[in-house]
Amino acid sequence: MMDFETEAGILHYLQSRDKTRSIVAVKKLSGGNANYVYRGTIAEPCTDLFGGRSTVVIKHAADHSASNRQMALYGDRMAFEQTALGVVAEASDNKNNNDKEDENIETANVKVPRVLYWDHENNIVIQEDAGIKSTHLKEFISSHAQPPNPRLAKEIGSSLGEFIARLHLYGFRHRSELYPEKMANTEALGLSRLILYDRFPKAASKYMEDQPQFDRDVIDLASKWGGDRLMNEPETLAHGDFWPGNFLVDTATGEGNEITIKRMYIVDWEMSRYAPAAMDLGQFIAEAFSLNKYRHPCEELMTSFLETYCKIYGDRLTTTDLKTAVIHCGGHLMSWTPYTGWFKEDDGHDAKTKEITLIGAEFIKRAWIEDWAWVRQESAFRVMIDHLKL
Repeated sequence: MMDFETEAGILHYLQSRDKTRSIVAVKKLSGGNANYVYRGTIAEPCTDLFGGRSTVVIKHAADHSASNRQMALYGDRMAFEQTALGVVAEASDNKNNNDKEDENIETANVKVPRVLYWDHENNIVIQEDAGIKSTHLKEFISSHAQPPNPRLAKEIGSSLGEFIARLHLYGFRHRSELYPEKMANTEALGLSRLILYDRFPKAASKYMEDQPQFDRDVIDLASKWGGDRLMNEPETLAHGDFWPGNFLVDTATGEGNEITIKRMYIVDWEMSRYAPAAMDLGQFIAEAFSLNKYRHPCEELMTSFLETYCKIYGDRLTTTDLKTAVIHCGGHLMSWTPYTGWFKEDDGHDAKTKEITLIGAEFIKRAWIEDWAWVRQESAFRVMIDHLKL
């Protein structure tokens, strides 16, 4: 049995196959939780092998998490990633044959990596490399001493909103072709429910003991309601893990050291599935809310994202979608934000965990009772509220 979990093992695999033998060195990349991810270097790039590229990204999906071997995962998840990437690439590469502009999914500066090699038997995919100097959006914003200027934050948010709206629109229009034959991904749906909606009660319990009984009951009701929507309402093709850690940013520096975005790549598509579109929105806003609160002010990132999204997908948005997005956002703040490095263990962690948990719980309660005046005042979701004229 071959070893795909070490640099030596994956290189041995690559060197043993004619189509991948040109990859002569590999380096494990940090940041991957579910999969083993490597950058491969090609000795003599040529157009016949990986399109003349000098580096590629190699991913292996094991039957467990790469960061936690005790966490079992379904090994076939990479099949859904390469299928989803193929859908996006085909829609965009055939843009000249499309009668409608909105059949294209990629935008001028938001792309997906192209699949260059796929070994289904061993769950290995080789993809286009976003670039050696690329970094994910969370790190890009967090690592700078100063907040991103409003123009840049607005550009990033608008570009991401356009991309995900185009994906949702394409998925909605092509549902009969893609669902359930290609993109049901029931394993991803079950996993998402387990690691988010089913965690609401436990995440809230410690910090809501002194809260009114109604507030605690709402957490349980929203947990079941959101989980049931996820499992039973295959609205459109959703990314399923739409957060800044999965947006690789390639930048350039212009006059006056002004930073511009050359291109962003949306990666990690193994959780893609047919599900409510609003859940992608809720996850993004929760993470952008955390960037704004714990790293640098970037309100424009959230508002421009939702403004552009509403322009493209807005005709299909309902109050139920708004409710779903806000509950998903609140649940993410409770269940994930305290445990994913936003604040340090020794830096008032328990007090900060309680604070963000109660913020998330308040979002859930206000969405549950449809108190849109409160939501509008307290969050970027005012963009959706205004669009829906609530």
